[in-house]
Amino acid sequence: MPTLNAAGYISQFVGGLNRQVRQPDRVIILDSASTDGSPQLWREQGLEVVSIPRGTFDHGGTRNLGARLAGEGICCFLTQDAVMASPQTLAALIEPLEKGQAAATFGRQLPRPEASPAERYARYFQYRAASECRSAQDVPGLGVRAYRFTNVCSAVRLEKFWAVGGFPERIILNEDMLLVARLFAAGERVCYVGAAEVLHSHDYTLKQQFQRHFDIGASFADAAELLRGARVGGEGVRFAVGQMGYLVRLGEWRQVPAAVGDLGARMLGFQLGRRHQALPTPLKKKLSMHSYHWDQKEQR
Repeated sequence: MPTLNAAGYISQFVGGLNRQVRQPDRVIILDSASTDGSPQLWREQGLEVVSIPRGTFDHGGTRNLGARLAGEGICCFLTQDAVMASPQTLAALIEPLEKGQAAATFGRQLPRPEASPAERYARYFQYRAASECRSAQDVPGLGVRAYRFTNVCSAVRLEKFWAVGGFPERIILNEDMLLVARLFAAGERVCYVGAAEVLHSHDYTLKQQFQRHFDIGASFADAAELLRGARVGGEGVRFAVGQMGYLVRLGEWRQVPAAVGDLGARMLGFQLGRRHQALPTPLKKKLSMHSYHWDQKEQR
């Protein structure tokens, strides 16, 4: 689990971990030079901490480091702000891997109790209760949904993970989705496990939502060849229509203008990100949630 200044999350995370009926053999915290005392707090909970320089953090590369340290077997990936919501979360997450049904799995994200109605809908839209497995054969019918995967709560069989090169490194975002593309190209299957539940949601500001979707658009542009068939237009329309209907059914009329602004920020950020090659680097750094990426890219 990559972490940065995670002191405020430790109690909830460890509480969820200790309730698991299937306990991990090893827990590795990959800490990016936190300054809030959290590395020592993790150690006091009996967890292993590996420190890395903050400037070397990479969404794919840091997780690949964790996978190498894990050795062999099954490796789960989590994030510091995701709380395992059920004692069965880890057991359910790895079951398809143990049964040989898939090379990778990911779990269901439920909204936190304090999440806004719009954010609650976003979680319910993306993460349904029913489990499903997908392969390359599903891409023509599902488009981008076939590649959906998230390292907020995921697991891989390491021999299959390394057979396709692990996560792509030195990319701005979507290392998890690109892993799926690599696995599909190798003929592997990926399963979504509805019973592997974590609490995880974000009420981003309009600026943050724009920046995040700028980065998502940039990652799609840079990985266009790998994500062949990943249609995104229809999915965005379904989300927008569904979210408005959800708010109206709840009687949350005052939330509608904010939700419209949120949708606009998502769409504008994504479309600009897809065209980032035409923008100067200083501007991309202002538009991006991960401005350090553009410095690293120039250095390469």
